[in-house]
Amino acid sequence: MTIARTRHPAAVFACALLVALAALLPQKAAAQLAGTLSGPRFVETAAIAGLFEIEAAKLALTRSRNEAVRRFAQQMVDDHTRIAADLKRAAVAANGDISVPAALDAEHDALLQRLKAVPEREFDAQYVATQKTAHEQAVGLFGAFARQGDQTALKEFAQQTLPMLQHHLEQVEKIAINT
Repeated sequence: MTIARTRHPAAVFACALLVALAALLPQKAAAQLAGTLSGPRFVETAAIAGLFEIEAAKLALTRSRNEAVRRFAQQMVDDHTRIAADLKRAAVAANGDISVPAALDAEHDALLQRLKAVPEREFDAQYVATQKTAHEQAVGLFGAFARQGDQTALKEFAQQTLPMLQHHLEQVEKIAINT
């Protein structure tokens, strides 16, 4: 027996958006990792990635009805707020004149705006997919800097933070299976 499946426009749109979101995040990470792993570049990339994860998580706390997604989102706000404070301290210890961005760049702001526009019933899947990609990117960035970074205080920060980011990635992968 064959079961026909109808494609709903919203589902087609959501799938297309998911592919676009997933493709967008790694582009910047690949570009960052391809260049030299300087302290200022690492700080900028890590800070913006963390800000994005916090803002996306705050959005999930207002839009998600899935308890696992909401718990994960709250953990992202809490953990990435602490990571941001630790990054600022490490940047000062490494070289007092490294500036830490306090706002999203245009690329991440556009990504957040797209996530805000996702229909409610597709939000959890989109948020989880975006967080999975963001954490894959963060694990790659922090791992590379921990190995090859040019400033000791920032390398130590990356080494200390990497296990938490890896744990976040494992968590979001488990949530992805169930959403």
